[in-house]
Order: sequence, then C-alpha cells, then structure tokens
Amino acid sequence: MPTWIMVGLCCAFFAACCDTVSKFIMRDNDEWLTGAGMLVGALALLSPLFFIVDFNPITRELALLLAVTLPLEALAYYLFLTAIRLSPLSLTVPLLSFTPAVTILTSWLALGEEIGPVGMFGVGLVTIGAYVLNLDPERLSFLGPLKAVSSEPGARRMLLVSLIWALTSTLGKGGVNMYGAIEFGLLLTGLLTAVFVVVAAVRLLSGDSVLVMENRTIGFFSLGSAVMAIQEITHFVAISMAPVAYMISVKRISMVIAVIFGWLFFREENIRWRLMGAMIMLSGVTIIYTR
Repeated sequence: MPTWIMVGLCCAFFAACCDTVSKFIMRDNDEWLTGAGMLVGALALLSPLFFIVDFNPITRELALLLAVTLPLEALAYYLFLTAIRLSPLSLTVPLLSFTPAVTILTSWLALGEEIGPVGMFGVGLVTIGAYVLNLDPERLSFLGPLKAVSSEPGARRMLLVSLIWALTSTLGKGGVNMYGAIEFGLLLTGLLTAVFVVVAAVRLLSGDSVLVMENRTIGFFSLGSAVMAIQEITHFVAISMAPVAYMISVKRISMVIAVIFGWLFFREENIRWRLMGAMIMLSGVTIIYTR
C-alpha cells in the first residue's frame, strides 16, 4: 500500500475521532466554547510549524479572499458543530458528501464546465446514498427519507454546511495557489481560532454561555485538540505526497468511520441503513474526485 494512502487513512480516522470527541464535549458546553477550546489546543500543538514555515507578505488579493472566506468558514464550523450536537453522528456527517456533488454542479452552472457521464454517475450515487441514509426500516416509504431530512434539525444544518464548504473549497483553492497549502492552512486556522475565541469570550462575559470544565471535559478537550492537530498534520503530509483529488477521496472514508463511532459510542439506531448509505455516498464521492 502506498505511503500516502496510509497517511490519508490516518487522517480519515482522526477526523472521525475529532467529530466524536466534539459531540462528547457538547454534552456540557455549547458550540462556540467547544470550537474555541478545540482550535486553541490544536493550534498550540501545531505552533512549531509557524517557526518552520516561511510566510510571505499578505497581498491585497489574499486579504480580500480571507475577508470573504473567514466568515463563511466560521459559520460553517459553527453549523457543523450544531448539527452533530442536535442529531445523530451517523446521520449528519455523511451528508457532507454533498459538498463535491454541489461543487461539480455549481461549476457547470457558473463556469459552464461540462459534466461527463462519470461525474453525473457520481452525483447520482451521492443522492441515492443520502436517500438510503435516511430510510426508516419500520416505515418504508418513498417520501420517508425526504421527510426525515426536513424534520431533522441537524441534517438541515449539515446540508447548509455542505453548500458553504462547496463555495469555500473553491475559495480555498485560490488561497493555496496564492500562498501555499501549509501556509494558507495555518493562516486560516489561526484566524478561525481567533474568531471562535472572541465570540466564546463575549458569550461567557454576557452570561449566554457557561463553561463546564469537569475532569472528563478537560480530558475530552485535551484528546480533541490532539486528534484535531494530528488530522491537520496528516492532511498536509498526505496532500504533499499525492494528487489532491485522490487524497480527499481517501479522507472521505471518515464519514463511514463516523457512522461506526455513532453506533459504538452513542448507540445510534438504524446503523445498517446508515452504513449502507454512507458507503454508497463514499463511492459517489470517490468517482467525482477521481473522474
């Protein structure tokens, strides 16, 4: 097995771990405190990279791109955390598969890029997988999955996250081209951390949030920061060793792992249908990225 695949699989595993730990933390704390704590800890662990990487001066074009990307990324991460707090992990995380599906469709609408039969097949698999993901084995009906998505607050939020990340993935590609993959990733992560810390501090001072730091919570924050940092490092390493499309396809295995974790740690139901749906969606994502 090529080294980059092993590193990519590690990235997928730790991404699923990060989502699972976040859900545990949000049993006691809200999304802003959870995100701030996780990001601060991860950034502290990644801080040696700031002394290794050579950062170029920020140009006007990069500043404008960050001004657009940062608010969208902050909103998307907040909605992502809200989604996994409100709804099952096994239901919400696989819905992120719609990000590449939306990207290929928006490229067709906005840029006139042609969608070949292989790409359309991948989009179709993602859609079918989402349908299977929401099937209720006790009440099988054609409109059942559509009703399930509309009635599940976490699912609705995760679909919105998919739309936002479809946009920011394109913006992020521009930032990587301007500034470099690791440099842009660290810069955006640092700015995102600052946003969450400021919002969390304001909410604490106003009384809208209450920080709960029991022994188990401290342990989860420490574990979450570590797995988030490892996820970022393995992402950077894998993406430097293989084509981005192939690496992202491997990383998306995290959604299948998240379904399994949802069953193991939170006793989530309908796991067979959700695992089947997640695997169908993963197949579609792989086809889209590697077409």
